[in-house]
Amino acid sequence: METAPLLTDPAAFTTAVIDRYGQYLCWFNADTTGVDVFTETGTWVGTTPAPDEISALLDAFEQRQAASGE
Repeated sequence: METAPLLTDPAAFTTAVIDRYGQYLCWFNADTTGVDVFTETGTWVGTTPAPDEISALLDAFEQRQAASGE
């Protein structure tokens, strides 16, 4: 499982949101446009440059998992 991001600034809690997409968790930070994505078990999926690209990242991840037999 990946280590959760260290939040040295307590104000970060007010600008960040974790959202669930099925078995995936997405970390949205209002200070950036990128979105970090993990599986619910903590496997790193990747980072999208913008929220509207989450579907493409999840599709590519699932195709890689299917190809590797996992």
